Amino acid sequence: MGFFSVKRFIIFWVSVFFLFEFLSPMAFADSTNISCDTINDGDSQEVLQTKLNKCESDIKEQSAMLKAKELQSTNLERDLTILGYKINQSQLEIKARNISILNLDRNIDEKGQAISDLLDQIDRLKVSTAELIKKTNEVESASLVEVILTSKNISDFYQDLGAFDSLEASIGNAVVSINKNKSTEEEHKKDLQNKQDKERELKALQEIDKRKQEVVQVEKNRIFKESKGQEKKYKEILAQKQKLINDIKNKILKITGGGELTFAEALKLVRVAERAIGVRAAFILSILTQESGMDGVIGKDVGRCFYNTPWNNLSATVMSNTQKPSYFYILQNLGKDPNTTPVSCPISRDGQYGGAMGPSQFMPKTWWDIDAQTGYKNRVQSITGSAFASPFDNLDSFTATALYLDDALSGCEEIYKTQALREKCAAAKYYAGANWKRHLNGYGANVAYRAAEFQKDIDTLDSQ
Repeated sequence: MGFFSVKRFIIFWVSVFFLFEFLSPMAFADSTNISCDTINDGDSQEVLQTKLNKCESDIKEQSAMLKAKELQSTNLERDLTILGYKINQSQLEIKARNISILNLDRNIDEKGQAISDLLDQIDRLKVSTAELIKKTNEVESASLVEVILTSKNISDFYQDLGAFDSLEASIGNAVVSINKNKSTEEEHKKDLQNKQDKERELKALQEIDKRKQEVVQVEKNRIFKESKGQEKKYKEILAQKQKLINDIKNKILKITGGGELTFAEALKLVRVAERAIGVRAAFILSILTQESGMDGVIGKDVGRCFYNTPWNNLSATVMSNTQKPSYFYILQNLGKDPNTTPVSCPISRDGQYGGAMGPSQFMPKTWWDIDAQTGYKNRVQSITGSAFASPFDNLDSFTATALYLDDALSGCEEIYKTQALREKCAAAKYYAGANWKRHLNGYGANVAYRAAEFQKDIDTLDSQ
């Protein structure tokens, strides 16, 4: 190869290197170069979706690596690697939620602008309608003689009558447009509320993911520090921790509406709701097991009555007459006999009626109001997949509890800034409804305290 050939060869490859090194990120960018590490406010919908898909793919990959590692024999290196995988997976889940939240933010802004535009249109239509009505009244107020006398000829009179008909038609069209825009506005508002609720749930889930990540990171550092890299020392640490974990898992919890579950069983159930809704498991468990006295149950007579047990109130039975139609409907669909299905007895300090059902003690109309066609039943079904959600089933009733708490937290967030105060507020609402303020520092405070204790146990289980 001659000198000039070698020179051309070198120039060629330098040019190729330059193109790929400096131009490819812009000119040849595709989905394979996109990661979910960073998101930008200026990212398009398509780019955000591609990044979200990449996050989800990375999460699956990390999960597969974690499962493969868990199959190996226990040792220090293997367990530290597992903790590292868990940290990475939590970080990826947080990034994925960041993308979803940004998407929702944009949708919320768009919906807000659409509602604002509709309100402006409605205002303009109202002004136009008012003018039309004013003109119509002016025409109507003129007597027939006045109209004829002020008209140059009979044809003008008939033209005025035609104008009057046109005014009436215009008013009718304006009213139809106002009603149509109002209906569209209501749909937008409902959609906006759903998106805002979803965004709040995603942010709550993000906080839960962050806590898990921090717990695992602390545990990883602790193991490395205490074992000093020695396998024998690590075995001793592992044995101590395993005993603590077993004690936590086998702890017996008394459920509000009667019955008992181990901590591990109860946690598995409430984590379904935690992942779907964003209400932390410790808070749900604290509500479900809230103590009211030494027996560990709200009210000594929970589940010891039937709907038709005679009682001294206007309905003459434990259950109010207004609750009975919904109760019969629910039990009919569940194949249960109302006469033999236990419900709560009235608690004198809380009112004249009982009739609450199942582990979470939901009233029939709260579960499903057959007249209004509203209640927690359908929302629970969308999460648990039940054909007909049952207030007597642990998974369904625990999920309903989480949904109720989520609704209560939404209102409490407008009043209180810290998680502890919000949960005290939501717990008090769960217990007393509109009278929640009376129970904020009693029932609410007790729930918040127990939730903090449960969180310590959950952190221990999450750190393994």
